[in-house]
Amino acid sequence: MKYIIVVLLFAELIYLLSFAKYNWVKKNRLAAIGSAIIGLAAFALPLFLIFFGQYEL
Repeated sequence: MKYIIVVLLFAELIYLLSFAKYNWVKKNRLAAIGSAIIGLAAFALPLFLIFFGQYEL
């Protein structure tokens, strides 16, 4: 079950990073950096909680 959630999180990360790349190409640097940071945080925090959190699923 954990690995299915990781795959879904990875798909979300790919989507947000492609949006960041689009903004970078269109010279909207602030939006590109912001969406990259949000994407990395939205991937890393749940990943950390899934594998290193002290809770039961």
